[in-house]
Amino acid sequence: MFAFIFVLLFGAFPAIAQSLQHPFYQPGLFASLKDPSENSRVKAARSIYKSNCRKMNRADAMHSLHDLIRLATKLNDKGLQCAVYDMCADYYSVNRGYNQLSNQYYDQAIAFAQKQNMRMEAGIYQHRKANYLFLYKKNTEACRYYLLSEENLREVGFSKVPDIGNLFSETANFYYAVGDEDNARENLRYALKYQPEPSRTRVNIINTLGLSYRSAKEYKPAIKCFYSALSQAQQIGDSVWAAIAKGNIGSVYFLQQNYAKALPLIREDYQQSVKYKQVLNSGIALLRLVQINIKYNLFQEASLQLDTAYSILSHTGENALIEWVHYYELKAIVNEHTGNFSQASKYHNVAESLRDSVDKRDNIAAIDRVKMQWIKEKSHQEFNALRKAAENAAFKQNAIIIVLLLILIIIILIYNRQNLKAKKDKELLASEKLRLDAELENAIDALHGYTENLREKNSIIEQFKIEIERLKSPSDTVEIMANLEKMVQAHIMTEENWTEFKKLFSRAHNSFLYNLRQYDGLSTTDTRLLTLIKLKLNNREMAGMLGITIDGVKKAKQRLRKKLNLFSDEEIGKFVNNL
Repeated sequence: MFAFIFVLLFGAFPAIAQSLQHPFYQPGLFASLKDPSENSRVKAARSIYKSNCRKMNRADAMHSLHDLIRLATKLNDKGLQCAVYDMCADYYSVNRGYNQLSNQYYDQAIAFAQKQNMRMEAGIYQHRKANYLFLYKKNTEACRYYLLSEENLREVGFSKVPDIGNLFSETANFYYAVGDEDNARENLRYALKYQPEPSRTRVNIINTLGLSYRSAKEYKPAIKCFYSALSQAQQIGDSVWAAIAKGNIGSVYFLQQNYAKALPLIREDYQQSVKYKQVLNSGIALLRLVQINIKYNLFQEASLQLDTAYSILSHTGENALIEWVHYYELKAIVNEHTGNFSQASKYHNVAESLRDSVDKRDNIAAIDRVKMQWIKEKSHQEFNALRKAAENAAFKQNAIIIVLLLILIIIILIYNRQNLKAKKDKELLASEKLRLDAELENAIDALHGYTENLREKNSIIEQFKIEIERLKSPSDTVEIMANLEKMVQAHIMTEENWTEFKKLFSRAHNSFLYNLRQYDGLSTTDTRLLTLIKLKLNNREMAGMLGITIDGVKKAKQRLRKKLNLFSDEEIGKFVNNL
């Protein structure tokens, strides 16, 4: 095991021999982990790794993690062994961005946890891989891993998972970012349930819940959430989150065009964002102040603010595309009101061009949401053993927007129709299964009753036989013996009895007589004997029903063994039960 892990960690690093001389490598970096309990060891190891290994060169970092996995193996700490793969994945993600080595190490962490039947760890590392994929905008793949993680952790029991509230919060952030408000809220409610104490995490959860309501234009619950976030931020003395919450309250008033209430809150949001270097948020707040000044016809002040906004937005990168649209739209409005119509037209054109880019981005995001919804349905069906169809082809993102939307609508309609049909078919199959189960149970009960009746008759026959033997010698009992003989024969399985018996037997064991057809040369007597063996009757009971002696039954079984080509040590009863 140790040799395998050594090759796995070092196979891709031919320069490992030089790493021993590298100044960043620290022998015994993780030696202190021998003392903590197993429950806290992974957390302690991760803290040491983050503080030291992330900044090392590749060879030194992998050498340090190799020391850690040696220690984990020596301590027989499966959880720590699993965590080392995750740390390797994290190292390459931090230093290389999205890359195949991180993908492979995350998969190895998940596979190791599954192999060791550590379902909770498998769910946690599926979640961590989902976070990694989300970070690099691989949203469709990320969605699948969030769903897999949720299913595993649900089976374990959410309350048993450490820091489960934060996991739900991260999942909610993903759904909020891709525009899936319903799933975002569902995860946020779970996050609140498992994060009851006031903390920065809980403030973040409540604030995100407010943002989801605001995006859906449900302003009343949105502002309620933001006030709650503000209250809790003030309770724990977190001035940053208090400023964010105030800014979001102001944004709701702004969207409701209640500028008198919005203005002081947005102004404070802007000042705090600048203070704490929240670049994008400061740009958004400043553009809102520009819009309010335009509403109040303060065009000179608005123009100066737009110059500042340009400087701020220049440091935001591609994440501020919609803010650039708003900037150029406001720039055009200010120029129109100041009589500079040529510049206004120019800014309108730039805004329209950027708006096209936003629409294209939003359409791609909409396609991703459709894909993720499909993956969610598919994942749930897989976990419930209901998935039968193959994966649908991915939608082409470069198709004409109108045509793509029409195709999406058609696919959704067809899917819903098939889903409804599948649901009805499932209900019919379930109903039919209940009916057949009831029939089988009735058939088994009837056969049992019939067999018990035959057993009772056998008991009577045995008494008759004893009486016959007792009365054989006296000559004056000839007539009585004859009558007894007739009564015995009347209780033996006749052709009529056999026909009735076979009907009941076939209902309870519908494939048994059919399977006997593959064996040539079986007589009617052989078949009867095999059915009685199937019912687990003893030799005496079979002899009574067939009207033969116990020795006759034994000989008949021997003949059957030859006809069925059974080995000498193979029990005929076991063979019959398998038919």
